[in-house]
Amino acid sequence: MADEHVHPDDPLLLACRALARAMDGFDEAACRALRIGRSDLRALNLLEHGPLSPAVMADALGLSRPAVTALLDRLVRGGYVARSAAPHDRRSVRVALRPETYRAFAAVYRPLGQRVHDSVRDLDGAERAVVVDAMTAMTGAFASASRRAGSGDDVPPAGFEPAHPPPEGGALSPELRGPGRARG
Repeated sequence: MADEHVHPDDPLLLACRALARAMDGFDEAACRALRIGRSDLRALNLLEHGPLSPAVMADALGLSRPAVTALLDRLVRGGYVARSAAPHDRRSVRVALRPETYRAFAAVYRPLGQRVHDSVRDLDGAERAVVVDAMTAMTGAFASASRRAGSGDDVPPAGFEPAHPPPEGGALSPELRGPGRARG
């Protein structure tokens, strides 16, 4: 990669930030519709393609196993997921979405899927392929940047001190989250 600095107002970066804000806003709306928090939604999204073990979920969510146990207890009590013995190891547990949760997800997400599809309906197959390829490449760029930032390789400049550092554990206080912001 060339050692050039991309300007923060580059149209591609502005579009990425706008898309991220729109997706974040949709996640907030989905949480309100489903009456769950953001961590709950992230966990349920992991289960959309089939059952997982709590350990796999903890790794994917970046949460401790006890935190995932508490999260799953809450989702089981709410009727969103069910725990069952793993098919080949009855000592292991698998977590799966309940049929009612799939139906609720469809009611919330299907209109979004239709709107996304409609937003590119005037593109031909080749143009859609370019959009998909570009979005796939950008997804990889975000994943790579996330890993790098999480490793400590990309750090703020020396002397940077946030005006309001989050408390231990990273959760922001209600006044720093802002009005209507879900915790998680």
